[in-house]
Amino acid sequence: MKNVIVASALSLALMGGLVHAQTSPATPAPAKAAAMASSDPIVVMRTEQRAARNAFNESAKTIRAERAATVKVAVDKAVAEAKASGKDPIIARRVANRQAMQATKPDFDARMKAITDTRNEAMAAAKAKSVAAKP
Repeated sequence: MKNVIVASALSLALMGGLVHAQTSPATPAPAKAAAMASSDPIVVMRTEQRAARNAFNESAKTIRAERAATVKVAVDKAVAEAKASGKDPIIARRVANRQAMQATKPDFDARMKAITDTRNEAMAAAKAKSVAAKP
């Protein structure tokens, strides 16, 4: 019985993946195309806010990846040193991760604050423009 459930779930997942792979993400859906050409102030505001959030997420992803790479280098170095000296590598990994996260926090926070402020300003500008456009 369990095998039948697993097999049916797997087949549904595969079929869903095949159907998803056949759709073209480059062409916008009719609803999205209509929303992009809309003159409704609420729709325009939400579109602008979505664009601001997407830009923020892309920038944040880069900043987070850079921090993770820096932390990973420090952790890998600490683990290698722990293994060479006969110490517990799990504890060394945990300690090094915490230290590296604390060491990179000021720079990370400053960079995140800059893009957060930019996003918040864009969101507020879109909202103000929407409020001004309402009759």
